[in-house]
Amino acid sequence: MTNTVTIAANCSISTLGFTTTYDPVVVNATANQDVTASVTTTCTVGASPVVTLGQGANANTGSTDAVPLRRLSSGGGSPSYLNYGMFSDSGRTVTWGNTAATAPTAVTATGSATALTVYARVPSGQTGPATTFTDAVIATVTF
Repeated sequence: MTNTVTIAANCSISTLGFTTTYDPVVVNATANQDVTASVTTTCTVGASPVVTLGQGANANTGSTDAVPLRRLSSGGGSPSYLNYGMFSDSGRTVTWGNTAATAPTAVTATGSATALTVYARVPSGQTGPATTFTDAVIATVTF
């Protein structure tokens, strides 16, 4: 009798978004608001995972998967927006997009959880009403 088990390539993904306070009058009038979020993957050993981040639910006109123009929205019938970016590097210069070419290459499939830091920035000098601004970005792992 020959018994066979094949381990299928598979991945799971979880996310933790950022929460911050933006002060357009004093602190963030001239200073960017830098924050972090995280994406955690667990992939079968030998898989080749790629994690991409969508444009967001409030993407600006001209946004593409390769160059997402993300915005946080105040919601409601006539929303206000705050522009922001998500990056794969701590210097916040490499945009993390929704294509393999714009995804970080540091994902390792070990069979254990691997956390990736998402570096986010809400640029200085933006204004809006005193309320909560949100966006929903879809994180996808392909392998």
